[in-house]
Amino acid sequence: MTSPNYATYLKIDELLSLQRPLTPAEQQDLSDSERLFIVVHQASETLLSQVLVDLRHIDAGRCGQQCHAQRLERATRLVGSLEGQLTLLRHTLLREDFLLFRDRLGTASGLQSEQFHELFGLVKRLTQRGGEDRPPADSRRLSGLDDAVQRWRRTHLELVSHMLGDRPGSAETSGARFLAARLDGASTDVPAGADRAPAAPPRRADAEDVTGSRPLPAPAGRAGRSGPGHVVVVGGSVAGLLTAHVLAGHAERVTVLERDQYEEAPGPRAGVPQSRHTHVLLTSGMNALEELLPGLLPALVDSGAPRLAVPGDLGVWQAGQWISRRNPSEPIMTPSRPLLEHHIRRRVLDDSRIHVRTGAEVTGLLGRPGHVTGVAVRDRGGEHHTGQEIEADLVVDATGRASRAPAWLADMGAQAPAEELVETGRAYATCVFRADGPPEDLSGFYIVPDAGQPLGAIILPVEGDRWMVTLSGPRGQEPPNDAEDFVDFAGRLPHSAPHKWLSSARPVGRPVGYRHTSNRRRRYDRLGRDHTGLLVVGDALCALNPVYGQGLSVAALNAVALRKALAGDRTPSANALQRAVLRSSRSAWEVATGADSPMPGVTGNAVRSGPVARLLTRYLDRVRAHVPHDPVVCSANRDVLFLLAPPRTLVTSPKVLRRALLSPTGPASSGLPTP
Repeated sequence: MTSPNYATYLKIDELLSLQRPLTPAEQQDLSDSERLFIVVHQASETLLSQVLVDLRHIDAGRCGQQCHAQRLERATRLVGSLEGQLTLLRHTLLREDFLLFRDRLGTASGLQSEQFHELFGLVKRLTQRGGEDRPPADSRRLSGLDDAVQRWRRTHLELVSHMLGDRPGSAETSGARFLAARLDGASTDVPAGADRAPAAPPRRADAEDVTGSRPLPAPAGRAGRSGPGHVVVVGGSVAGLLTAHVLAGHAERVTVLERDQYEEAPGPRAGVPQSRHTHVLLTSGMNALEELLPGLLPALVDSGAPRLAVPGDLGVWQAGQWISRRNPSEPIMTPSRPLLEHHIRRRVLDDSRIHVRTGAEVTGLLGRPGHVTGVAVRDRGGEHHTGQEIEADLVVDATGRASRAPAWLADMGAQAPAEELVETGRAYATCVFRADGPPEDLSGFYIVPDAGQPLGAIILPVEGDRWMVTLSGPRGQEPPNDAEDFVDFAGRLPHSAPHKWLSSARPVGRPVGYRHTSNRRRRYDRLGRDHTGLLVVGDALCALNPVYGQGLSVAALNAVALRKALAGDRTPSANALQRAVLRSSRSAWEVATGADSPMPGVTGNAVRSGPVARLLTRYLDRVRAHVPHDPVVCSANRDVLFLLAPPRTLVTSPKVLRRALLSPTGPASSGLPTP
């Protein structure tokens, strides 16, 4: 959400002191949790009343064009604030406290919902009025208001379902099912005094969550088509968000469970240790994101994310020489990870079919061997770690390199996936600098490590007039975490230009190290068709050495592959979806493991070795030697590195073969390449 909400500015002590005069004498012993509920509930009534005032004014025809626009925009922001207040309650009010409150003071779950009905009726009437003759700007504002109301309605139902459940004794008087029927105008046949119904019988703390309630209506366009009812996505970073976005078009509802709390503004998160390091959107990743979320890339550019041509704007050192900047190049983007994730999160979570729950830690899978039916989850960060079970038709693991899904499967008595590993022991460190741009109109440097020269560097601009510098080295030659020593380490690179530029730059903070650079692929696709209910994406499926900058693009390619697999008339099996996602990361896996296998000290069961591998390495060395000066070879090699073409094209292309094997290499140049 972009509008302010109570989570942004709530000052609990001041608000509670204001509310005390309004509290009847017999209720002065309310707990803080109960008083918090009263505060937010009364604030919500005030905001909803203002929304209705604005919409009544418009509905009565008493508004000019400017008044119409201002009142619609204000109503949309206020409805967004209403949703934010419900989210605040969900994250701060324990279910046990809510039930005590209901037992003492009666339910506040929407029985008296005349305002709700009036709001829904006004929005429907205003949306239908005017039709094609309505100005496009008004149509967009009304559509935005309708979307905000639907998100708020859904959040309200989910809060009530979470707090009160959906079982006889609660649901039929004040739970989610009853509230949904009341909001939809259906008959509820409520007995007298139902709004003072006693609390439901105690239940296990880990027994029920919002997902235990009846599914909401399926999205428009799904009539007659089978698909998962409820999808739980574990992990709310880039891979998880994009997967949720795709599945929202096929499932009845999607719940994203994220361990961290989301901030209003972009910033690093503890659950994403790589968020402080350099990131790149390759051309393939840019294409995929534009297909998934049209308009995202221009929004990133508007926020300051640089767009570069490679090697046109970048000094690329490979195989002992600079690559010519005159050769054809394709664009990449270099936003910081927090900025990119922030924009993706805003776009994805704007979908009313997707609900996110932050501060939620998944502790295991539910089901039986071969059939996953949900997850066990607990809240993080508070004094109470209430355990719950969330049922799902499909569980998506998007928890990254630290995925515990193999162990969770083993705990269920199920078979864990086989793993393929290539480990070089490479480590890297990143530091942010402020400086003027490098010489020769360059926008950064990329020093490509190889078996003969194992040190690497990536220097790229990011938003905010900053430069992110990542230096890497093999086992025993790790970059330091001290800013001065970090700059000195750059002096060991095979060319002096990056070190010379860094020597005049100003560091912003200390360098941050990272050592988890293994290539690890988990073969969930080989578990067989009988294994259902689980889909693994992103780094949890195929984690690549981050120094090659493929991770974000692969996450986007995973989501595109998933969408294509779901495009038919029949919903594929979980195993078929898993195979499709894995195929989309195959080229990146081959590039990363192909580059790492010849490195000194490499280990792992997927290291490429033997006569064929050595022959292929010798051939690819010749290809790389031609990249700096041959535009055909450079273009083909770039397409492979940017995941636009499979690696085999370097071997099957007659033009590349002829040049690599028969043409002489160009002269090496020690000077910086010119445009």
